[in-house]
Amino acid sequence: MKSFRPAAFSSAVRPAVRTPRAMVISASYKNKENIDLSNLSKQARHEKDTGSAEYQIALATARIQQISKHLSTNRKDHAAKRGLISILSQRKSLLQYLYRENRDAYDRLITEFGIRGVVTSDTRGASREKTEVVA
Repeated sequence: MKSFRPAAFSSAVRPAVRTPRAMVISASYKNKENIDLSNLSKQARHEKDTGSAEYQIALATARIQQISKHLSTNRKDHAAKRGLISILSQRKSLLQYLYRENRDAYDRLITEFGIRGVVTSDTRGASREKTEVVA
């Protein structure tokens, strides 16, 4: 059985030719272009370190710088702005963790990257000396 197809839909009558659209290929974070990754190796504890708080903060800072540069030219890119806010929040949490656990590393990262201190008050007593109670 042969199906009926009107002549208007035949490819012989109207060829399906699409005009190519101009593709804009931008340098992205995943391609490691337009992003300064030189500080990452300084923060790594060992060769394959990707999980330490110092390394993650350095990576987040590099991403923040790259997205901020992107947003300076593309002010209406709300998706990038939303991503920037989430990365800032993640970096803030990591910095608060580092403040509690390793104050020297926190101070070093703050001065090295020029980040404002995220801890405004010491509500959990992280700055107090840890003393052992001998019973």
